[in-house]
Amino acid sequence: KDKDDDEIGLAAMQEDGTVSPISAWTMESAFAGSDFIEFLVAEEDPGLSDDEIKIHSVLDESLLGYGSRQVGGGKGPGNPHGEESETCYYIERSVLESSVDNKTVKVEIKPELEITW
Repeated sequence: KDKDDDEIGLAAMQEDGTVSPISAWTMESAFAGSDFIEFLVAEEDPGLSDDEIKIHSVLDESLLGYGSRQVGGGKGPGNPHGEESETCYYIERSVLESSVDNKTVKVEIKPELEITW
């Protein structure tokens, strides 16, 4: 999605076929010894409509990975059995530092997405 004339955002196709913007809670690497940044779909970010989407590039599988984490930090009042989870997207930092169609990749940073274990 174009943020303005010089920037593009990141989004991911969800299991239900909708496309949602993804955000990071930090630009630090997700794992020691790697250069992958963790992204999530923030609950307050609605899915994007067809007229809001322009696909500039589809990432090569070698530049990303998937995982999941328990919602709300694990078991607790909002997730009593710990079975509710959200998808995590791990994207190679080099993707974020490159340009696509002469546009800079804009990373939305939302520190509130961090879960402290």
